[in-house]
Amino acid sequence: MAAKFSLRPATRKDAVDLAILMDMASRGLVNWVWSTMAEPGQSALEVGRDRILNRADLPSHFSRWRVAEHDGATAGGYAGYVVPDPYDPGDVSELPDVYGPLLELEALAAGSWFLMAIGVYPEFRREGLGSMLLESAIGEAREAGVERISLTVSTANDDALRLYQRNGFREIARRGIIVFPSSGEFGDWVLLGQAVSVGTSTVLHR
Repeated sequence: MAAKFSLRPATRKDAVDLAILMDMASRGLVNWVWSTMAEPGQSALEVGRDRILNRADLPSHFSRWRVAEHDGATAGGYAGYVVPDPYDPGDVSELPDVYGPLLELEALAAGSWFLMAIGVYPEFRREGLGSMLLESAIGEAREAGVERISLTVSTANDDALRLYQRNGFREIARRGIIVFPSSGEFGDWVLLGQAVSVGTSTVLHR
């Protein structure tokens, strides 16, 4: 029997789950970046949790997330925002070079609602939750009054690519992945997009 999920806005209490989901969505990239920011004796997860809690200027701030629950347990979530047009990435001085290809793709998504991260814990996969989260994100894009929703995904993430392509997302551009320590992942970051229409509904393939 398929699990029943509910969606709600994230709160400060979700910060650890959001850090884990964000790292899952980035294929381990953000955990490595957080590790480079850590003080002696501080864990990468602690850095991520602190940034999600306290850095309202960042796309990862908890206020940008929605969380899916099943029987009171966190099952997954997503976060997104409208990319400024003209594009302004803000202060990226603290980001390492591996973010370069992702920033280039984000610049091409200016004016769209950008799905920064979407993740589902393994025990809740293949229950339709990924499609449910994606449908909710498309609804947010529509409510924001933009014409397009966009996202980036690694070519190594076959399951995610299939989900997006099944549901009408098409490739806009790609950039080569810069491998970071502990990754070992090669290929490309791909920018995908889909047009959204204000006032219409979307039925997704599950």
